[in-house]
Amino acid sequence: MDSQTLQITEDEAALYDRQIRLWGLEAQQRMRNSSILISGIRGLSNEVCKNLVLAGVGSVTIIDHNIVTEEDLGAQFLITEQDLGKNRALASANGVRHLNPRVVVKTDTDDIREKAEEFFENYDLICLTDSDPDTMIHVDRICRKYNKKFYSACTYGFFGYIFSDLNHHDYIQEKKTVVPGKEEPEITRLKKNEEFVSLETALSKNDWDQISVKKLNKISRVLWSVLILWKFQQEEKRLPTANEIDMTRLKSLKDSLFTSNNINVSTVTDEFLRTFTLSITAELSPVCAILGGILAQDILNTLSQRELPINNFFLYDGIEGSGVIYQVEPGKKIP
Repeated sequence: MDSQTLQITEDEAALYDRQIRLWGLEAQQRMRNSSILISGIRGLSNEVCKNLVLAGVGSVTIIDHNIVTEEDLGAQFLITEQDLGKNRALASANGVRHLNPRVVVKTDTDDIREKAEEFFENYDLICLTDSDPDTMIHVDRICRKYNKKFYSACTYGFFGYIFSDLNHHDYIQEKKTVVPGKEEPEITRLKKNEEFVSLETALSKNDWDQISVKKLNKISRVLWSVLILWKFQQEEKRLPTANEIDMTRLKSLKDSLFTSNNINVSTVTDEFLRTFTLSITAELSPVCAILGGILAQDILNTLSQRELPINNFFLYDGIEGSGVIYQVEPGKKIP
């Protein structure tokens, strides 16, 4: 990029005036110069693309090798019936461009699992949606090798998760102090940094028994369900269904998870595990909007280096209407 490309124009400053007032010109500049890869084009990523493009990021590349099916028409707003049979990325691109013509929108119809490592060097941040755990671990390893920011996320009906691995992340923390006699508080900006672990490391946590039973049973049941689901996917190379064979296997994986970690968790009942399994292929627009909004805002925080992003799991339970953040890694006692 040349120096002119790197600078926000007067038109852009006017367009993003409210954002610049909120988080400053420097933060907007960082977003303006960012290049983002979003993999998997479904309801969740539609919401993420919308929010990132409207915020004025530099460029977004959407990659998906799948074609549009009738099931995609339910929670997605970037495609129509006329797109049936077309590649998802190509079909969605124009809808993304229309949201903000100033943002460069690119497409890729390849399978991300077949991409060479060098492909990921072109991006500042990679976000995988609706991906399997093996692919997430593989791409996260590459992101760490090239010092790229990594996110993964998915919705499962009423439920969903976000995972972030930002490696070593620097950010600015604002502290407001009320000063007697002044209408506006004084703002102090402190430089902070945070260390993240890879998804592979997070999943290797085996010291759950160091957490009290009371605290274990306060951990979102969605976290345990996601861990069980991922183990099934790694072993079977597919998503489970609610048939008796798969449910028996999921229950066995649940028992193995808890037994191997010498813990007793009562929140993940067989009934809930079945409810969760029945939901995994469903897309609900409200859940996509909620999780997509949270994910996009966290990505913007990361790009702008304002505020501490999610470290490292966010779990959403739409039935209970709750969303919680857990730092899952060996040696950490989840509060």
